[in-house]
Amino acid sequence: MTSRKLIGPICQSCAAPLKKLEHKGTEANGTRSDEYCSDCYEAGEFLEPEITMKEMIELSLSTTAKELDITIEEAKNYLQSLFPTLKRWR
Repeated sequence: MTSRKLIGPICQSCAAPLKKLEHKGTEANGTRSDEYCSDCYEAGEFLEPEITMKEMIELSLSTTAKELDITIEEAKNYLQSLFPTLKRWR
């Protein structure tokens, strides 16, 4: 298992870093979300409400591997332990 971890605020759906304002999704009232990214959340709703945690992990693998400079297998192991702690998947 990798000792590298995502730092800073991350999307509570896909674990993408929320480094910049434009990375943040929007709430129903148009304000930026502090919890979800723009790829997952818009106008207070998830863009893919039916996606499973397993499917989301698969979609997040390459981004996480690149962000942390780890292998896809290391990213998968990391995300499988991280995702159950994210707000959307609890």
